[in-house]
Amino acid sequence: MSIGIIEIITYTLILLAFLHFRKYNDEFLFLPILFFWTTGLQRFNAVLEQKADWVEVAYTFNIFTAMTNTKAMIAMGYFLLGTALFFFSYQFYNKKLPYPEYARDNQDLFAQFIATKKSFILGFFIFFLMINTAFKGMMGGNLAMGQSYFYLFAMGIASFILLGYLVYKVTPKENQGIRNLYIIMISYGMWLSYSPSKRFQFLSWMIALGIIIMQKYEPMQKAKYYLVGGFAVMIFFSLAGVARKHNLSQLSFGEMYELVMERSDSREDQNMLDGFMMVLDVYPHHLDYHYGMEHMEILMRPIPRALWPGKPVGGYANKLGLNDYENSGTVGISQTIYGTFYGEGGLWGIIILSIIYGWVFVKLFRLSYHYNSDLQWLIKGIIIASFVPILRGGDLPGIIAFIGMSYWPIFLIIWQYHKFLAQQSFSEEEDWDENEIESNEVLIN
Repeated sequence: MSIGIIEIITYTLILLAFLHFRKYNDEFLFLPILFFWTTGLQRFNAVLEQKADWVEVAYTFNIFTAMTNTKAMIAMGYFLLGTALFFFSYQFYNKKLPYPEYARDNQDLFAQFIATKKSFILGFFIFFLMINTAFKGMMGGNLAMGQSYFYLFAMGIASFILLGYLVYKVTPKENQGIRNLYIIMISYGMWLSYSPSKRFQFLSWMIALGIIIMQKYEPMQKAKYYLVGGFAVMIFFSLAGVARKHNLSQLSFGEMYELVMERSDSREDQNMLDGFMMVLDVYPHHLDYHYGMEHMEILMRPIPRALWPGKPVGGYANKLGLNDYENSGTVGISQTIYGTFYGEGGLWGIIILSIIYGWVFVKLFRLSYHYNSDLQWLIKGIIIASFVPILRGGDLPGIIAFIGMSYWPIFLIIWQYHKFLAQQSFSEEEDWDENEIESNEVLIN
């Protein structure tokens, strides 16, 4: 397949995503195709135009063949196939799967519930900060056990930013002191979530917050804000990448902007095509296809290694011992979710799992329609924000762990909200029974 045909297919999918957006007010399908455009097609063009080079990773030993444009085209063909199959699978099931027949709540009920939880959310946020500080100390000492989860505990800050915004939104303007308090909480959480090592944590709340704020807008209104917001996200994301190599406090605004643009042009932050090329060397030459076991490892991930010393490690680099060198952490290049599918079963893994994932994400979005309040948009925002690290790929169980640890406070609030709705339903039934008894007594008399 030539690069010209790939470009035609890509821009056709972008057009179809726009038509889907106009019809259903559903922006989700822009994510997979724009992800391919930036990390696949644009990355290839950046190397072709000599703005960048293919990555080189300092593993303990090298198992990879030379990175070439021919090899990149093969990887990009697989990448595009997975993207297109996921795209059309999502469209198909979005038309076929039914919506819930009723909503469990309304905005008044949800606002009432969130208002009763404002002190709990603020106190929970303070408690979270204290525990997270303690966990960081434990990671550096002898008590560190299952360090990945101690580290991921801090990801929960995304939930508190989103919950803080919901409290701010339902608080009357007359209570400006409370609203200001939550603005401070949200701002502090945003500040904590932004650093070179936390770029995906930054996106985990920023995308979801944008979905909630723009819930009432028409598609074309949303499109304008998405263009501006998308450019801002690119700047912040690239700036965090620049901060890995430069001290931003010593740079002028012009110097920072120039470095951001250079990083953006080289697609240095979007080298997933490189990762896919590496996967083609791994399977089946050095590792057998997993045939679904990498997805099964999601269920194994929470089991502490202290209880199961032989628990499989995540990611092919760890499985092959490529990271087994002293005094260093792990390294690796993300291979996109379609690279993970390839590791599960080669070409057939991409075909089968891309179709299944289209169905899964439609089912997930259907869950949000059980609610007729801000909770619907909060759930939608979480799903869309979670799709970004999933698309990026890598250690799939680790990505799912990142998502779970980012939103566990929200899951707790949703559980409490269900209890609240159950109590409301019970109270309404009691009121109905009392009214029926009084009505019967009137008839008897």
